[in-house]
Amino acid sequence: MTRAALLALALLLPGPVLAQQRAQPAPRQDDLPQQVDRNLRTCIGTSQDMGLIARCMDSQRAVVAPRLDTAVERLLATQSDPARREGLAAVQAAWANYRNLRCDFAGSNPERGAEAAADRAACLLQFDLGRTVEIEQLLAPPPAPQQRQQQQRR
Repeated sequence: MTRAALLALALLLPGPVLAQQRAQPAPRQDDLPQQVDRNLRTCIGTSQDMGLIARCMDSQRAVVAPRLDTAVERLLATQSDPARREGLAAVQAAWANYRNLRCDFAGSNPERGAEAAADRAACLLQFDLGRTVEIEQLLAPPPAPQQRQQQQRR
């Protein structure tokens, strides 16, 4: 993998997602960001083919997308007030619009040449992964009192 592609993966994929994980206890077996990272490493291997790298990221995004959709639907279902539900739907639509605009911009840099498609794919994957983790954390039950005490001691 080229140095630029590794840098893009290092900068774009983990981002705020891994920062959030560091504040949490040890990762679970079903930790989505780590699954995606593992799958990307397997898919990309040592290839320097930017087309392959972009396809691998797109395939992982196709895995994350249904989980994001489910998390959004579950979060919407928690809103009993129709106005709040509509507001939350508007927030999600605005987030998706921002993601698309931001990632289209990231993928349109003519100086990046063939790597621009991989930049766009990495951006979209990072946004979707981060939003999925964010919403799933909102939906998670609060930690038990004993877990809170252990977290406060750290």
